[in-house]
Amino acid sequence: MARPWLLGIEIGGTKLQVGLGRGDGTIAQLRKVAVEPARGASGILEQVRREADHVAWLAETTRDQVVSVGIGFGGPVDAEAGVALTSFQVPGWDDFPLADWVRRELGVEHVAIQNDADTAGLGEDRFGAGVGRSPLVYVTIGSGIGGGLVLDGRIYRGSGRGAMEIGHLPVIVADLDGDERRAELEQVASGWSIAAAGRRALETTGLASTLADLCDGDPAQVTAEVVAFAAGLGDKASRHILDAAVAAMAQALAATVTLLAPQRIILGGGVSQIGDDLWFAPIRRALDPLVLPPFRGTFDLVPARLGQDVVVHGALALARDLIA
Repeated sequence: MARPWLLGIEIGGTKLQVGLGRGDGTIAQLRKVAVEPARGASGILEQVRREADHVAWLAETTRDQVVSVGIGFGGPVDAEAGVALTSFQVPGWDDFPLADWVRRELGVEHVAIQNDADTAGLGEDRFGAGVGRSPLVYVTIGSGIGGGLVLDGRIYRGSGRGAMEIGHLPVIVADLDGDERRAELEQVASGWSIAAAGRRALETTGLASTLADLCDGDPAQVTAEVVAFAAGLGDKASRHILDAAVAAMAQALAATVTLLAPQRIILGGGVSQIGDDLWFAPIRRALDPLVLPPFRGTFDLVPARLGQDVVVHGALALARDLIA
């Protein structure tokens, strides 16, 4: 007998994903659509309702056959109450009773909500690079930086409002002149901050740089990926920006290892697509001497495996847990 149908939903600031599956690591149908932040939460909720019907139709079933829903939400949540506390990108989510809305509008009684980074960590734990490892630390490095801690297959939520907000850990960074300053990790190593530093470098160096050549001298074309590519070609300013991001990641991860002693650390998100030579290998080299000596060699650092669908995988796992 087939397992029942489940919905896994990712609600982000720029995209919405709705997946239909049975919680076994396979997504039977998936819809990815852009959201319009200006339409607020109500616009996204309209899309959720529509796409839930769409994926069910694609699977030759109907929405009333779905028995459980898991949601990875792009912002802080009260998981126990099923409430989205706020979104830093889309208005209208403040203290929104999302689980109750799903029960009423989609007609599904079993609903679980978690922060999207936590949900992604659960996805990697169940079906990706974290299978069989606990404690497991997952860090997503994209426009911002988020994290999740999974213990024995369960998301750790601390006192209830979340945990593993690694992007807000303090780090020390040095500028090109060697002057040091204190910042939050997200202000140095996120995709947005790397791109912003690249734009500032372009304004300083003008057109006489590899970075300028790659973006035709247009600051609007500078992204974290462009900065990384320029660094790989030997651009001095770009290399410094990337080295600063690596050093900051190593500091934050060393603190994480000291506190949590994980078996595995998984890095995901767009910035981690930079690759091994410019991202993973330098972070490993910088991290090792910072780690408390008894913890050296007790963990590994690997790339995420589930790609852009990771939150949907985790959301389906949340939905499955509700009826297991």
